[in-house]
Amino acid sequence: MDILKIDKLTHEEWLNLFAAAYKHNNHTGRWVFASRRADPRKNELGAEAVIIVPILRDPGQPARLVALKHYRVPIGDYVYELPAGLIEDGEAIEETIRRELLEETGLELVKIREVSPPLHSSSGLTDEAASIAFVDARRTEGGKQQLDGSEDIEICLLDHEQACSLGQQRVRMDGRLWLILRHYRDLGRLE
Repeated sequence: MDILKIDKLTHEEWLNLFAAAYKHNNHTGRWVFASRRADPRKNELGAEAVIIVPILRDPGQPARLVALKHYRVPIGDYVYELPAGLIEDGEAIEETIRRELLEETGLELVKIREVSPPLHSSSGLTDEAASIAFVDARRTEGGKQQLDGSEDIEICLLDHEQACSLGQQRVRMDGRLWLILRHYRDLGRLE
């Protein structure tokens, strides 16, 4: 497969559309895709975003998975998902995790257990890559969400039984959250 050229179709702040002209086996075609990158031709192996799988550990309480019910304009409804955010230029992924966890949930990062390599979830539509971070979190005194004006987010604290139940419901849900819920169901506990 040869990419012959890529044209930028839109000029938005966070996400743009591009059209790639390609040639493969004497066939030429056009593929429209979304990218957060200024130049998608720079095909670097790095993440633009991080998805956070936080486990809240309050003393004397069962571990709880922190999920979100987030209004998403393209869906026109609330979607269950995990906290997530874009990695800012020059920012270490650990700092993005700390910042986004605090902003979206009001919780403080205690420990990063594991961070995946950059993963693609919809490579037919976008070149975006995101890492998944499994973390421990705790409440902070007076900890409140620090949402911007466009965010409408409800925090959901799910013990193991509630996490298993949510995974069985027919609701709008991000695919990565569903996989995490299934993982914890099969594991038999939140870890």
